[in-house]
Amino acid sequence: MLKLIDEHFEEAIVVALMALMSILIGVQIFMRYVMGASLSWSEELSRYFFIWATYVGVAYAVRKDAHIRVTMGTDLLSRTGQIYVRVLTHLVFGAFALFVMYQGWFMVEKTFRFGQKSASLGIPMGIIYLAPFTGFLLVVLRLLQAVVLDLRSSREGATQ
Repeated sequence: MLKLIDEHFEEAIVVALMALMSILIGVQIFMRYVMGASLSWSEELSRYFFIWATYVGVAYAVRKDAHIRVTMGTDLLSRTGQIYVRVLTHLVFGAFALFVMYQGWFMVEKTFRFGQKSASLGIPMGIIYLAPFTGFLLVVLRLLQAVVLDLRSSREGATQ
């Protein structure tokens, strides 16, 4: 069960959010063009689903090692050198993610403190502002996982 969660956690969340977003937009189109009356809240909720899917998707890309990078220089290094450069890039990305989390938490806290609500739904905007914090928290966890796997791979390569 833990392996299933480890491999598909972010993927399941992103798929669910995108599916809900697509359904909401489809219902909105049906209501507007067939029924002649649109829903006042569906566009806003779809936008919030998209925001959450984007930030969780960053963690999913880290999990799948799917971020764009230039490897021309590192391809010239030995296998061990490549692994250490990967670990360094994970640590730099992790520092950036921690910075985003740090700044994001202040925004979330301030938004909850002021009691700001969304226009149509009336939900606290702090919930929406939690998306970057949560997404980058998942990024930090996945980067730590990648560093451990890379270092383990380096040790296994050194013993062979």
